[in-house]
Amino acid sequence: MLSISQNRFAQPVVDPCQVSAYSAPASLETVGPHTSSTETQAARLGAKSEGAGDNADPAALMGRLVNLFMTLFSQLQSLLLTGGLPSAPKSSDIALTQPHVLPTHARTRVNKRSEPLSELSTKRNGAKPDNIWNGFRQGKNGNCVTISAIKAAMMKFGQSPMDIYTSVEKVAEGYNVVMRDGFELKLTHAELNSAVRGSNFVGLNDPEMLKDAHFLFACSAKRAQIENNDGWARRSFNAAIRSLNDGEDEWGPGEGFKRLGLKDYMRHVSVRAFADKSLIGMVNRRGHSVAVVGGSEEIFGRKGGRPTNGQAIALI
Repeated sequence: MLSISQNRFAQPVVDPCQVSAYSAPASLETVGPHTSSTETQAARLGAKSEGAGDNADPAALMGRLVNLFMTLFSQLQSLLLTGGLPSAPKSSDIALTQPHVLPTHARTRVNKRSEPLSELSTKRNGAKPDNIWNGFRQGKNGNCVTISAIKAAMMKFGQSPMDIYTSVEKVAEGYNVVMRDGFELKLTHAELNSAVRGSNFVGLNDPEMLKDAHFLFACSAKRAQIENNDGWARRSFNAAIRSLNDGEDEWGPGEGFKRLGLKDYMRHVSVRAFADKSLIGMVNRRGHSVAVVGGSEEIFGRKGGRPTNGQAIALI
């Protein structure tokens, strides 16, 4: 048994008769019947303790016993920790994350043709003017060629420039326009405002139709500038407007349709062909150009009679 003297700093005294009680073999018997490398190591340590005999130093023997106990404890702790960890899951046991699929309505692409534009009417998808005759009419300027082309195009393809042209895209500076013949142009807000003033169109009963007509006139003037209409329209956008206001079709009918990008839809016909009321087009005669819709001419905002003479072009 351990004995502690009154002097707490004295070395402990060990009874040699009790050393055998702390021998390694006796301690190993309490571990259990399992055989392992740990037990072998403990047996060897125990043998060394017994070989020491009665001449062994008690303090050294206690140190060995403590070391043996710590070794056993560490080995047991390691076995418990290693044996307690769960095995890695198989790939078949792992739940696959399903991809997030947007609902159909969220994946629908925006139809730019249906987007509202403040400078245009709300008519879309080929909707015709409510009244082609008195929506607007020519003013004091000589731009009848452009007006007849605009009115005929509205009745053929729809009132909106979105339907007459291939595309109209609003951008920060104004608009990007692609015509049906592939011609592309950029129209600024300032140019559109200049065209509204310079056209001198007379609004009658349809302000929305007038907005679309102003936009079509502005694009016609921009194309006239790019193509240098009359040999001097390239000077400026206002010069191009003036080139449309001083009379057109000097070399034959159809300039107005071409500047709207409709050259591939033009067909020269006899005026008698407009007896077929399904034909839409224009007629030039005696220095004036008129749209023909439903077999009748448009005469300064009024419905006229059937055309009887002149140079005619139908939109097909």
